Amino acid sequence: MSLRTALLVWVLIHSMPAGAQNLPVGKRTITFTDGNRSNRTVPTELYYPATVAGNNTPLAGGTEKYPVVVFGHGFVMTPAAYVWLADSLVKYGFIVALPSTESSFSPSHEQFGRDLAFLAQRVCSLNDSTGNFLYGRVSNKTALGGHSMGGGCSFLGMTYNAQVLALFNFAAAETTPSAKTAANSIQKPALIFSGSSDCIVAPAEQQVMYNNIPYPCKSYVNITGGLHCHFGNNDATCVFGQVSSGCNTSAINTSVLFNKTISLLHPFLQHYLKADCGAASMFKSTFAQLTGATTLRVCNSDPLGCVVTGVPTSPGTSPLLSYPNPAPVHTGAMLALNRGRFEEISVFDANGSLIQTQRAITGNSLTLHAPGSGIYLVRAKTSMGIFFRRIVFHNE
Repeated sequence: MSLRTALLVWVLIHSMPAGAQNLPVGKRTITFTDGNRSNRTVPTELYYPATVAGNNTPLAGGTEKYPVVVFGHGFVMTPAAYVWLADSLVKYGFIVALPSTESSFSPSHEQFGRDLAFLAQRVCSLNDSTGNFLYGRVSNKTALGGHSMGGGCSFLGMTYNAQVLALFNFAAAETTPSAKTAANSIQKPALIFSGSSDCIVAPAEQQVMYNNIPYPCKSYVNITGGLHCHFGNNDATCVFGQVSSGCNTSAINTSVLFNKTISLLHPFLQHYLKADCGAASMFKSTFAQLTGATTLRVCNSDPLGCVVTGVPTSPGTSPLLSYPNPAPVHTGAMLALNRGRFEEISVFDANGSLIQTQRAITGNSLTLHAPGSGIYLVRAKTSMGIFFRRIVFHNE
C-alpha cells in the first residue's frame, strides 16, 4: 500500500467508533434575570453532560469546558418539543439552553431574540460563578439556533450579541423586526435547514434568509419530505396547524429528518465551537454525500475556521508515550500516559485533517491500529495539558 493511499484510510482506535462520546444528559430548570431589561426573567431548560442521566444530576467529571448552544422554540410551542436536539448535542459535549419565554399567542419577536442573545452570554458567565455547578466548566464559545418563530428570532439574536460564533436554524419564519433584514448583517457561519413539504413556512422563506447572509461560508439544506413540525418532534400544537392546513403527511418520519440534521449539525458545531479542524472535513464530506435533500453551499473562504498549527517535533518532557514507534501494522502501537489521565484523543493525517476522535476514555493506555503503513499525528488532551506524538506504522 502506498503512503498516499494509507493516509486516506481510517485509523481505527481499538473498540471505539468514530466521534463517539455518548455522555449522560442532565437537566435543570433555571430562571435567569436580565438586569439590562428591567430585570426580565428568562426561565430556561438547561441540558448538560452529567455523571448520570436525570434531573438536577451532577455535572460530568473532568476538566473539559463545554460550549453553549441556545435554541429558540416555535410559535406557541415549548422547549419540550426539542428534547431530541438537546439529547443529541449534550451527548457530544455541548450545553444546550432552551428558553421558555414568549410562548403565548402574541409573542414579542424582538424580546425573544434578545432572550437568545442574553442566554448566550449569561450561561457562559457561569464559568466564573463560584459555587455554581458549572463553575470552571463552560467555554466562551456559543451558537444560536431556533425553529420556526425561534428560527427567525435566532437571526435577530445574532444582531444583539456579536460574540456568538455560529448560527443554525430549522424552518425559520419571518419575524418583526425582520429576520430577512437581520440576515444581511450576519458575519458568522450559518447552517440553514428547511423541509420540502413544509406548508406552514415555505422553504423559499429560509432560502431568502440564507441568500442574504454575507458571511463567505454558509450552507442550506432542504430535506425532501420534511414537514414543519418534524423539526419540533411532531409537537401536538404544531401538528394541529399542519392538519388544519391539509399538509400533515410525508414519505419520511422524524427519525429520518433527525438523522440527516444531526449528521451535519454536529460536525458544524464541533468545528466552530470546539476548533475541531477535522470536523470541517467531516461536514464537507457528509454534505457532499447527503441523499434525500437538495443543498446549496458557498465557502469561498472561512475566516472563523480553524487549522492545525504549532505541532512540536519532540516529545520533550511530555507524559505521553507511544511504543513501539515505528509500530508494525498488525500489532499496532500502544499510547499511554505516565501521569495524569486522558480526556480526548484525536488522530490526524499528514494534511492536518482529523481522522478520528475518542473521548470518555477508561484507563491511561490504549492501542492504536492502522490498516496500512503511513505517518499519523496523535493529539492527546489530558488533565496535564495537550500533547502531540507522531506515530509511524509500517508493514513487516
